[in-house]
Amino acid sequence: MERDARRSPACGGGRFGAAALALLFALGCSGGTTYKKYEAGDEVRTWKLGGVDVEIEVAETMTERQTGLMRRTSMPEDHGMLFVYPEPQLLSFWMKNTALPLSIAFILEDADGQHGTIVNIEDMQPYVEMPETVSQKPVRLALEMNQGWFKKRGLKNGDAVALPAWIGSIVAGGDSPEER
Repeated sequence: MERDARRSPACGGGRFGAAALALLFALGCSGGTTYKKYEAGDEVRTWKLGGVDVEIEVAETMTERQTGLMRRTSMPEDHGMLFVYPEPQLLSFWMKNTALPLSIAFILEDADGQHGTIVNIEDMQPYVEMPETVSQKPVRLALEMNQGWFKKRGLKNGDAVALPAWIGSIVAGGDSPEER
């Protein structure tokens, strides 16, 4: 008589074994990634944008910019993350390990450092790594908010925005320790 492999203890013991195998597979494929609710970084700053006070986390070092909003499961309505780079450049973003649907505004600073122009706003879907979302011009600033936030506030490509004074005080870290 042939042995029924579906009920064999060596194959996991039926339904329990299948569930255990699925759990092990899921845990193994996650790479140890844990997701957490929104927790603001060490320093949160305020920016009056779209008629509301927005709480901003600043990603100014290479490590902070690479991590961004990864592994967050939520973000309050009027909170966001501002990515600040050392020099204007074509910026490229992806959603690796990011569970939140986001919108990103790429902002070109005016020469006075007090104003800027929204170059382009793009929506980004959770976990999508390719294609990347890219700024249409070289910029130094990119602001991520919950998806639809800019549209809800009436902000669009080409709009002028007042930059908060604290942006001028940020000297963003580059790609090497010597530049920080």
